[in-house]
Amino acid sequence: MKRRADDGGEALEVKALYSVAELARAAGVTEQMLLRALRLNGVELVTAGRSIFVPLSEIETRIPPLWRSIVRAERVRADAGRGAGT
Repeated sequence: MKRRADDGGEALEVKALYSVAELARAAGVTEQMLLRALRLNGVELVTAGRSIFVPLSEIETRIPPLWRSIVRAERVRADAGRGAGT
């Protein structure tokens, strides 16, 4: 089940694999830029047909600054969503 933040942006749901598109939106970068960063940092990607997925544990382990940015962005979205009802 996905939840929406008050600003209309979609928040990440908790799961083991994320598409590159989902993570790029969460990080605020293009898919190509994110793919380049992932590959340069040796992140193991999972492909299924034309889709490319990223295990979240790979980002946490191999690119800690990106991991912290995603976590921080999700906290901001969650806080904005909670503040909407007050």
